Amino acid sequence: MKRWSAPLACAAAMLLSGCSSTPGDLESKAAPAVVTYPENYQEIYRRVSSAARQCMAGNVGAYASMAVDTDLFPDLGYGEVRTSLINWGVRNYYLSIKIEKAAAGSRMTIKSGNTLGAERMIQSAQRWATGDQSC
Repeated sequence: MKRWSAPLACAAAMLLSGCSSTPGDLESKAAPAVVTYPENYQEIYRRVSSAARQCMAGNVGAYASMAVDTDLFPDLGYGEVRTSLINWGVRNYYLSIKIEKAAAGSRMTIKSGNTLGAERMIQSAQRWATGDQSC
C-alpha cells in the first residue's frame, strides 16, 4: 500500500490544482465586503498587513505554505493584501483586501473565496483594521 501513496498524492494534487483560484478568479467569484474607517488608508493598511503576516504566513505542512503578499501604492492612494496557499507548486488565492483612500478616511474591500472559512477570514480582516492584532 505504501507504493501507491506517492502516486495517489500526486494525482490528487493535479486534480485539485484545477480548482485553484487565480487573483482574477477570486475577484470575479467572491462577493465583496466593504467597510469604511475614519483613519487614513495607510494606517489601516499597516494594521491589516502586519496582522496578516503575523497570523497567516508560514508553513502549513511538509509541502504547503501560506504566503502573504502586500503592496502599498501611495501615489495611487491604495494598498493591497493577498493571502494564498502554495501547495505542490500551485498557488491558490484565499483572501484579497484592497484598502483605498476615501473622501473621509478609507474604504476596505475584502474578498474571500474557495474556503469554508471565508466569513471568518473577512471578520478577521475587519478586526485587524480596527487595531485588534489577535489571530
